[in-house]
Formats: sequence, C-alpha cells, structure tokens
Amino acid sequence: MTENDKKISFRRVLEVIKELLGWRFFPFITAIWILACYYLGWDLVGIYFVCIIGIAMVLTLKDLTPVVPHILFFNVLVSCQNSPLNFDGVVGSTFYTQTAVIAQIAVLVVLLIAAIIARLVITGKKAKFTPNATFWSICALAVAFLLNGFGSENYTIKNLLYAAVFGAILLVIFVLIKSNSSLTEENFKSIAWGFVAFSALLVFELAMKYITDFDKVFVDGHIEKTGFLMGWGVWNNLGAYISICIPPVCILAAKYKHGYAFLLYATALVACAFLSGSRQAMLGSSFAFAVSGIALIIKSRARLINSIIIGVILAAVIIVLIVKWDAILSILDRLLSNIFDDNGNYLGNGRMRLIKLALDYFKANPLCGSGFYSEFESFELTGMTGNLIPTFAHNTIMEILGTCGVFGIGAYVCHRVVTVIDFLKQPTQNKYFIAMGLATLLFICLFDNYIFYILPTMAYAALLPFATGKPQ
Repeated sequence: MTENDKKISFRRVLEVIKELLGWRFFPFITAIWILACYYLGWDLVGIYFVCIIGIAMVLTLKDLTPVVPHILFFNVLVSCQNSPLNFDGVVGSTFYTQTAVIAQIAVLVVLLIAAIIARLVITGKKAKFTPNATFWSICALAVAFLLNGFGSENYTIKNLLYAAVFGAILLVIFVLIKSNSSLTEENFKSIAWGFVAFSALLVFELAMKYITDFDKVFVDGHIEKTGFLMGWGVWNNLGAYISICIPPVCILAAKYKHGYAFLLYATALVACAFLSGSRQAMLGSSFAFAVSGIALIIKSRARLINSIIIGVILAAVIIVLIVKWDAILSILDRLLSNIFDDNGNYLGNGRMRLIKLALDYFKANPLCGSGFYSEFESFELTGMTGNLIPTFAHNTIMEILGTCGVFGIGAYVCHRVVTVIDFLKQPTQNKYFIAMGLATLLFICLFDNYIFYILPTMAYAALLPFATGKPQ
C-alpha cells in the first residue's frame, strides 16, 4: 500500500467515525454503554467512554451539536457499587478516593480540556465567534461570582477557585457550542433525540428500582423516596433530570407526522417523575408538560391528535381528582407533612432555615455576600463530593444573594433578563422547547442546587445557545 493509499484509507475511516459521532441516534449507543457500566460497576469504563467520545467529537466534528446531548450523560456515570454517597447508615464506597482512580480521571479531564482549548483556538483563528448579549451577561455573572465573599469574615481561597471553575465552565462551553453549532431544524431534532435517549436511561433505572427493590421504594401503600439511591444521585436528581427532558422531547412531538407518539412518551415521563417520589420533580414535570402541551396545541404537525390526547389527559386528571379526592388528600397530607407546620407556616423540609441563614449572610456582607463556602445548615447527603462542592441554600436566588451579595444577584438578574430578550428577538418553536427545558431546570432550582453542581452547569451552558441564538 502506497503512502497515498494509506492517506485515503485514513480519511475514509475518519469520515466513518465522524458520521457515527454525528448520527442523531448515537446517544442511544451511549445510553446502552452507560447502563451496562452502571449495573456492572464499571465506572471507569464509562468515564473513559464519555471522555474519549467527547474528545473525538470536539476535535473531528464540524458542527458540535452532538456534544450537547453527550454532556447529559456525564451526570449519570457513578454506579451504586462505587458511589461515595453516605445515607441512612450506609457508608459510601472509597472507590473514588483511590489514587489510581483519581489519576486516571484527572488525565482524562486534562485531555478533554486540552481538546476543548484546541478547538477554541481554531475557532478564534477562523473568527467564528460573534458575542451576543447573553455572552456578555455570562461574563458579568462570572466576574460577580469571582467576588463572592470578598471582605467577609470567613473568606477562603476556595471561594475564588470554585467561582473560577464555575464561571469558566459557563463561558467556555457557551462559546464552544455557540461558535460551532448551527440552529437548524435537523440540529434541534438531534438534540431532542439525545434527550429521548437520556430520559430512556433514567426511566430504565427507575423501573429497575421498582422491579428489584419494590419493598424499599413502595412502603405501606406509599412511595418511599429514600429507596431511590442511584449511585450518581438520589430521588431528587432522578426526578429533576426526567422533568428537564420533557420539553426537548416535545420537539419531536411537534415536528413529526406521528409526533403524538412522543407526546405520549412525554406523558410517561411525567408519570415517571411522580414515581420518583421527588416533590420538586412533581412540580417541575407538571410545569414542563403544561408549557409544552400549550405549544403543541398552538402549533404541531399532528396538531389535532396532539390536542385530543392533551384534552383526554386533562379530563382524566379531573376525573381522578373528583373520584379519588379523599385518597388524594391523604397523599397530599403525606407529601406536605414537613413542608408546613401545624400553624401553616412554611418550613420547606428545612429550606426556610436555609433561606433565613442566607439572609443573615447577606446582611453580614451586603456587597459581596459571605462566599460560596459559607456554612449552611447541613441538609446535604454527605460523601458525594467531599468538601469540593459547598453546601447550598436550596434556592438559586437566596443562594446568590447570601453568598455573592448585591453584585451577584444584580448580575444574575441581568443574565436572566438578557437571555429572555435574546430568545424573544427571533423566537421559534424549536428555541421555545429548549428554553422551556432550561426554565424547568431553573424552576426546580428554586428548591434545590443543580445549577451549582458543575455537571448540570455544563448542560445549562451547552443548551443556552440553542435558546438564545439566531436560528438558521
């Protein structure tokens, strides 16, 4: 074989790889791989896979849209066997504290970062990035976060480091995706298929919990949410991730002739969110389905069938509420048992204490807050991240107010307003469904901390260009 033949063969292989990585159904391959690793306890194999595939995507694909759904799978890599989670007397695994494991993960992360930097350099040389208002609002937010806790009594260098990592992830991933992705019809469909694959993984793991641990997850006629320890998270993580998938999945319900099949799947996702036992997911999935259903009634290829299905679902809900009202009241009483006290005062399962604490931190240092590593009352499941990720106020607004002060909350409000304005400049139905996926995440973050957990931050930053960018 001549040197020229070798080059031709290499190009052919490279083209095949690029075709595979850019295939809209590739996320299903990723989902199957991650599921196998999850149940076999092969965490490192799963981590190698997502990192190597991520590197290959970043370095070879002209359009980086396939990276967006790929990022989702970084959130579900930790198996039950190797989880460091400590909960209810169960001591977590020491797997992720082993030097060899840490070293391998560190190398993979460094290589992934190097690939991203290389792609950004290429992007810069080709002058492909055009800043928009959302980009500048992220810059302002990153700067405000860097100032978190400055001048406070217990300021630590960790405040600066955490803010730097958080801000860098927001900026780098936003720029990477915005510069190298087109907001085309096909790309929106590819993202939607990615969410179908990711949600299918979540539904499978939920179903397996009911099949293998039924006595733990269903006790005395009620869902026992503490039975849902997934390795990579708990019931709230499971339910929240399912809820966020609902609006993007509905892109397919709007675009295909038989899109009603995806509407039925989105309905099943709502049911699964409820079956997770997570109260925030119950609210989040209801919100996600409502805003998605309205859009499908207004405009979708199978508009009539979609409208009928939504009408039937609404009628069924009303009938169940009427017929089973006493049983529903009993369920609500159980769900709200630690949300309100006997006098009707809001407790929020301890969240009110955290909100008051956040206000105290704000009062102590109004301009910059008391810093991300302020000691919030322990309400976290320990062992997942050690001391790397701080404790939180379980409410995005109060978290930023207490830890970053006026500068932080001002920058965050600016960011929120600007993203809405950028969306409204050229609104499309595709952008709407992505925006509602992000809105579901932000809505749930009024009760939890996902936006500050780094991995969900990556997904937020990757989706933002498709909610605020210029459609083509």
